[in-house]
Amino acid sequence: MNILRGIAVSGNVGIGKAFLLTSKPLELRRVRIPEDNIETEQKRLEAMLNLTRKELKTLQARIHKSLGSEFADFLEVQIQILSDPALLKICKRHISDAYSAEYAYSKAVAEIARPLLDARHSLFKERLADIEDVTNRVLRNLLSLPSVSLIDAPAGSVVLAHSIPPSEIVLLDPKRVCGVATEIGGRTSHIAIIAKALEIPAVLGVERLLEKLKGDERVIVDGQRGQVLLAPTERRISRYEDEIKKYAARRESFFDEAKQAVITLDERKIDISANIELTSEIYSLKRYGAQGVGLFRTEYIFLTKRRFPTEEEQYRIYSEAAIQLKPHPLIIRTLDLGGDKVFPGYEESNPFLGWRAVRFLFDNEDIFLDQMRAIMRASAHGNVKIMFPMISDVSEIKRVRLLLKRAQDQLTQRRQKFDPQMEVGIMIEIPSAALMADRFAEHVDFFSIGTNDLTQYTLAVDRGNEKISRLFNHYHPAVLQLIRRVIGVAHKAHIWVGVCGEMAAEALGVALLLGLGVDELSMTPCAVPVARRIIRHVRVDTLRKITGRALEYSTPVEVIRYLRRELSRKYPELAVLFLERKSACST
Repeated sequence: MNILRGIAVSGNVGIGKAFLLTSKPLELRRVRIPEDNIETEQKRLEAMLNLTRKELKTLQARIHKSLGSEFADFLEVQIQILSDPALLKICKRHISDAYSAEYAYSKAVAEIARPLLDARHSLFKERLADIEDVTNRVLRNLLSLPSVSLIDAPAGSVVLAHSIPPSEIVLLDPKRVCGVATEIGGRTSHIAIIAKALEIPAVLGVERLLEKLKGDERVIVDGQRGQVLLAPTERRISRYEDEIKKYAARRESFFDEAKQAVITLDERKIDISANIELTSEIYSLKRYGAQGVGLFRTEYIFLTKRRFPTEEEQYRIYSEAAIQLKPHPLIIRTLDLGGDKVFPGYEESNPFLGWRAVRFLFDNEDIFLDQMRAIMRASAHGNVKIMFPMISDVSEIKRVRLLLKRAQDQLTQRRQKFDPQMEVGIMIEIPSAALMADRFAEHVDFFSIGTNDLTQYTLAVDRGNEKISRLFNHYHPAVLQLIRRVIGVAHKAHIWVGVCGEMAAEALGVALLLGLGVDELSMTPCAVPVARRIIRHVRVDTLRKITGRALEYSTPVEVIRYLRRELSRKYPELAVLFLERKSACST
């Protein structure tokens, strides 16, 4: 048995037979052609480019119908590459030098792709997957060669690959594929986004994965721990199967409660929402019992397109989500590119503290106004709210309000409908915002506390740095004091406050936040059932006393130890949840 480690991007566990997604390497030689065949060869290339474009458009339409517009957009870059006049010009120049169409095309693509190989950021390198994918399609059409596809994966497969091209990723079928592992890819890659949306266990960035694979052996993909087990022992398989059965049984019991009211024993109503990146996740969040979307991360719309989408493109996505969720809320966060989600032209030594979110948008007002107009137009179709991230100073929210007013005036001039009473909120994720929350409350309708970044910035701990990950802890008393302050200030100003960070997806976090007085919790869809169960079995008055005592401790370890002991004693029927060290989405 081999245990390999990678990046956990989609939770739960998959066990199945290895399905190797790979194609035989194309052996392209420098083939010369007779000069009197040059024009014929150029026409042959154009014909194959048109054929490949037609194939991709057909596939795109099929994906749009079955999975939605965002998944279909994954192929947009490839279609654009096929239509690139500069690339065609280079190809024809090489053919004019009496080279075959196959060699000319591969040589031209290599020239275009070379700068991306030297790119520092993963987003640029991920564009290579688009280029490689479309290149292979064109060359196989030119050479009349077949290729291995995910369509061929039998039921019960674990897909293993060096990388999965975008045109193949969108063919993933959770009814047949029970896990995915690749040698390259990150948390913002095509495969990460789609695997998460389809709830397929996935581990990416597994070094030497294919080298270690010996055949069509059984494989375990542990998407929670970030492990891939090749040829696991029967004992290990049995242990994982028991985990899967227990999780499935618990999940079914949670589904039975999904339609019951989310009210505490002392009749306090708590709103439970979901964090999503794609509209295709709305089906999942409804099944898990979420009552709306508390955080729609719009940067994934930009990342999947690999460009800035138009106002109209965004409007279609936001309005579709609003209609599907109506009458429940859809809280749309404006673009938060930067940090670990980069874009063309972005390069900084410290991206998390740099030119990101509203800081980037203030310098690109056209992009900002496009998005605000799209969101406001969507508000005419449902319960839409807008939320601005990375606000650190009162002057920023004042500037946001001015831009919002300009966008409203533009829509009024166009005679386009929008909700003039749409609620406006901000993320509280920077200590300065938490400390100045009373001033911010004068300008907004709600706060949403982003505990991930608030913890990172309060403790000066990069949450993505494994060397210091032990220091990143939501239960640090300093973080809890800031959260308590924000909630208190919000209620004094008569505005509501929610939490949309990872803390809201943890059993201890749910109980603690309820005790602090939070009005809304938003989390990954699969964590919703646990939060619902806790809320329906506790009293806020009791939790308030426990929370008050917890905040008297000096270290996160003491806080966690006290909460586990006291909550398990007070609510023995929930003890199994409070004592678990894994998140609510773990198997």
